Amino acid sequence: MKRLLLFFTLVLISCQTRIPQFNEEKAWGHLIAQTDLGYRVPGSPEIELCRKVIENHFVNLGIEVKRQNFTAEVRGKVIDGVNIIASSYPLLSRRIMLCAHYDTRPWADMDNSEENWTKPVLGANDAASGVAVLMELASVVASQQPSEYGIDFVFFDLEDSGDYGDNDTWCLGSKYFADNFTGSIPEKTILFDMIGDKDLEIPIEYFSYQNSPALVREVWEIARELDFSEFKNIVGKAIYDDHYNLLQKGFETINIIDFDYKYWHTVYDVPDNCSSRSLYIVGQTALNLIYRQ
Repeated sequence: MKRLLLFFTLVLISCQTRIPQFNEEKAWGHLIAQTDLGYRVPGSPEIELCRKVIENHFVNLGIEVKRQNFTAEVRGKVIDGVNIIASSYPLLSRRIMLCAHYDTRPWADMDNSEENWTKPVLGANDAASGVAVLMELASVVASQQPSEYGIDFVFFDLEDSGDYGDNDTWCLGSKYFADNFTGSIPEKTILFDMIGDKDLEIPIEYFSYQNSPALVREVWEIARELDFSEFKNIVGKAIYDDHYNLLQKGFETINIIDFDYKYWHTVYDVPDNCSSRSLYIVGQTALNLIYRQ
């Protein structure tokens, strides 16, 4: 009996240690690398540089990467957009999709100072934080294959150039992606947006709870097991974000977002107002989802 108990204990320990650790310093480096490029607004040289940074990261990991080109109209101007799609272990039929947008807002029009309203946003939190987490998750997945899933990493363009009060002008890259998606819908899809806030608090986004309650429960239970109190077990506001377009096409999708960020769409969305610890909390939660048995 003691031998049997020892066996099951060793099996349990083995399962626990198979979950890798998220490296917050490397994730922070990915955030800084993006902000060092400057303002990654649509149509700019800086956003093209950002695309190359993301693509080169996946190529160096040996992960298949491709561009999805599209055009969209932003305030009367036609803009070329690019969604970036990277697929690890593409032959595995069971899939998890992880998403973030990488463009930044061209106008800091939520700033307290009116003179800043026409200035671009550096976007350390919105959107470098989500991209940084995905890039470091990819590094882990490339080095340690999950036993259950292949992981698809999707980076949306043209999320953040909309007009307040008009949902159709936001999330243009994810709309194009969802409208043109072919193949099997992933079992689980998670959008990461604005998860670098120093004062991280992540309530359950309303559309996520309404449409994908099982995935919400799974992720929030993982956060509870990890003692990450930053994941709040309350249903928050409904947020029109990239996940909404996926939900409309039948994806099991949730949005991990801290929308209560006082520097949102201001010139103060800079690295000093973000935290590597916040990236770790979200990244480690994601790893536990990917690797748990």
